[in-house]
Amino acid sequence: MDNQNDLRSWLKPKANEILQRLTATERETLLIKCWMSHDARWFMAVANEYGIQVANRLNQIAAHAVGAVEAQRIVRALQLPPIATLDDYILAQEIFIQWLGPDLLDYQVSKVDATTIRLHVRRCFAYDNAVRAKIADDYECGIFARVTGWLDALSLPYTLLPALGKCLKAQGHECACAMTINTQAKE
Repeated sequence: MDNQNDLRSWLKPKANEILQRLTATERETLLIKCWMSHDARWFMAVANEYGIQVANRLNQIAAHAVGAVEAQRIVRALQLPPIATLDDYILAQEIFIQWLGPDLLDYQVSKVDATTIRLHVRRCFAYDNAVRAKIADDYECGIFARVTGWLDALSLPYTLLPALGKCLKAQGHECACAMTINTQAKE
C-alpha cells in the first residue's frame, strides 16, 4: 500500500482528539479494567479447555512472572532506590498497588515485627470474580503469586504463611498472610 492510500495520517489526529475526552485518571481506570477483563477471560478459557487445576497452575506461573517484570519496570520508571529494608518494601508494595489498580483490593498492612508484615485483604477482585464465575471453591490465589514475583524481582528472600494455594476467602477463612522478609540476606 502506498502512502497516498494510507488513511492513518487522517485517522490518527481524529482518534487522538477523541481520546483526549478522557482524563489521565479515566484512561488509567479504563486500561486497568480492560486488562482485568482480559485476565479473567484468559483464566476461564484455560479452565474451560484444560481444567481448573491447569488454569490455576498457569495463572500462578504467569502472575509471578508478570509481578517480577512489573516490579522492575516500575522501580526503573520511578527511579526508586534499592529496596533494602522492610519499610522500603512496604512502600514499594504500596506504590505497585497504587500504580496497578488501587481499587482492585481493599486491604490493610501492618508490621508484626522487624522482619514481618501482615497483609489482610478485606475485598479482592480475583475472589469476587471467582465467585461470579462459580469457580471460587477451586480457585487458587493469583494475587499473592504476583506479590512473590515482586519480591523475587527485588531480590528479597521471603517466607509467606500460609503458602500459596487455594483462595482463603473461598475456603471461608480470612484472607490474611504473614510475609517475613530477610533484608539482611541482601547484604
